Amino acid sequence: MKLDLRPHPTLTAILLMAICLIPVMAMKDISPSNELRYLSIADEAIENGSAFAFSNHGEPYADKPPLYFWLLMLSRFVFGEHNIFVLNLFSFIPAAVIMVVMDRWLMQVSRQASLKFSDGERFAASMLLGTSAMYLGTAVILRMDMLMTMFIVLSLYTFYKMYRGIGSEKLNGILLPVYIFLALFTKGPVGILMPVLSIFFFLLFSGKLKTAGKYLGLRTWSILTLLCGLWFLGVWIEGGKAYLDNLLFHQTLDRAVDAFHHKKPVWYYFTAIWYVAAPFSVTMIYALFSKAGRTYVTDAGRLFFTGAVVTFVMLSLFSSKLAIYLLPTLPFLAYYTVLSGKNTGTNGWMRFTLAIPAFIFIMVSAAIMLSSLILPHIPQLSIPQDLIPVSRSVFVYLAAAVLMAGSVLSFMYLFGRRRSWTGSVSALSAAFFLAILSLSPLVPKLNSYIGYRNLAGVAKELKEISNVSSYTVVDISRPENMDVFLGEDVRILDRNSISEDGAGLSDTILMIKTSSIDSAPSLSCMLSGLHPVEVGPYTVYIVASR
Repeated sequence: MKLDLRPHPTLTAILLMAICLIPVMAMKDISPSNELRYLSIADEAIENGSAFAFSNHGEPYADKPPLYFWLLMLSRFVFGEHNIFVLNLFSFIPAAVIMVVMDRWLMQVSRQASLKFSDGERFAASMLLGTSAMYLGTAVILRMDMLMTMFIVLSLYTFYKMYRGIGSEKLNGILLPVYIFLALFTKGPVGILMPVLSIFFFLLFSGKLKTAGKYLGLRTWSILTLLCGLWFLGVWIEGGKAYLDNLLFHQTLDRAVDAFHHKKPVWYYFTAIWYVAAPFSVTMIYALFSKAGRTYVTDAGRLFFTGAVVTFVMLSLFSSKLAIYLLPTLPFLAYYTVLSGKNTGTNGWMRFTLAIPAFIFIMVSAAIMLSSLILPHIPQLSIPQDLIPVSRSVFVYLAAAVLMAGSVLSFMYLFGRRRSWTGSVSALSAAFFLAILSLSPLVPKLNSYIGYRNLAGVAKELKEISNVSSYTVVDISRPENMDVFLGEDVRILDRNSISEDGAGLSDTILMIKTSSIDSAPSLSCMLSGLHPVEVGPYTVYIVASR
């Protein structure tokens, strides 16, 4: 049976996204900053039999709710180990669901407001969202942000259906608080604040605040209270009052008012949004403030605008800030851009904003193609020597050629005879995805610089053949969660604490950042007689008993 994807533009976009990203998801390592820590927490929870109160190497970890950790633990039970590809699907699948829901929402707008969206516009909308830098990046990493964003989108879409009288009011009235709770249960307070504030201000701006009880009334808050009560009861039984206080106050109010992590100034997101929504950030910001009154003719347009702006302002007022926190705004920014484009068409400003990323990609592609001529003449090149061949790989040039072709085609759609902003977005986005696919064969060669899986693999092999008793780490960032790969804890030392004779550093597998060896003469002297095994930017030694 022949598969015809033409009537399904969003599924076509998701399929293209999957084809181009799955090789990366299957081959890439995980970063030590958060991804590896989440796996270590899940392992510790399984070992301790915990479901609500977590710890990281014995220290209470109340930073995040349990839903995402449950998924990590379930995967470990099913596969017997942490299957990185499967774990990445916990981000990719929610990303795909968001694209499907937003497309259905667009079709609801089409029926309710008598606006006809073509397959090309629907495809461009999906690609506009799918290639947004933070959306694309979060779709292939181990974080709970995309899962939370999915539940936020589902909650606001459910509210929209209630508002417009679409579907069963009773069912939607139950699903709304359930989705809000699941967003909260995935990441924390933003999961409840964003949908509730978006609904409140949407009704306020629409002059229908008196109807708020229909959506945020007794039924909604009763369901939320019941579900939160069950969660907090589980936390109290497992972790006690101290853990519950940490979860409810230290990790919420303290981080919002005077953050102990990721503290940034109030204007931080005004600079972050440009790269969070790249490469089409200029287009999205332009669309947000152009022809706004005409776009407001649709209730969906008003809700998209409200959701994006209210969330941006709310996050800016919080003390703790990270660029990834803006992720829930991207679906609404992208689809508001499509609604705005329906009104403005391919006008001069729209062409100008889309020409910017196309021009940048042409310049980057040209620079990559010329890199084989330029690199040998750059003294003191900062690229590690073992990565120089990677940077000159045929796959890099193939990616540059694909990106160049897509950018030129994007220009043709903008300034050719048949001008189409949707064609420009689709061409540039498709080229961007295909460029990622072209680069995917290089991922295994980069893994030693991304995470610790290769490093830990070499260390385990050396430990087995040498029969030493432990692992020691020197000058490697956040190594405590290597236990995920090693199956045991590592000893962490500072290079300045190691004596010239190496006392206390024996009967161990030593993993050290290579650049640290030359900067510590005593360490360099001690290791001079040992056989080094280099793994990316690290070196591994067998240090026998003294």
